[in-house]
Amino acid sequence: MTSPNVARTVALGAVCTALVTVATMLSVPVPGFRLYFNLGEGVIYTVALLLGRRFGAAAGGLGAALADLLLGYALWAPLTLIIKGAEGFVVGTLAPKGRLKALLGGAVVMITGYTLSAGVLYGWAAAPVELGTDILQTGAGAAFALILAPVLARRVPFLQKGSLQ
Repeated sequence: MTSPNVARTVALGAVCTALVTVATMLSVPVPGFRLYFNLGEGVIYTVALLLGRRFGAAAGGLGAALADLLLGYALWAPLTLIIKGAEGFVVGTLAPKGRLKALLGGAVVMITGYTLSAGVLYGWAAAPVELGTDILQTGAGAAFALILAPVLARRVPFLQKGSLQ
């Protein structure tokens, strides 16, 4: 890889990470719980579908963990780094096998990771609440990505070539 390509790749990764952070920070808190809904899931899914597992993992893990830190959820940041990074990696890996399969795989990673984490951190009575919100979150994120990814794939020239896959 030549130096300009490395610079472009790093810059694109940074932009994707920032988009995940901002989309995650534009959140709606769930009253009575330390939970919130956001569009970060949709951005992670879109990045992973279009740019592959490396970008999905890096932008998903780093972007969402940074949002956790900035929103005051520091306890969750290391878990988020791993869970969202794995989620982006799985979606990007499965994307060539079909978008729905990829999104379902990512949703399973996210739902399992956060539900188990909530159970360990807050007690198993918290797990069903986490499970329900995670199902809604991944569903909304999948819908977002299923709409946005094809539009971007048609309109962004370097995505048409698949040069960054």
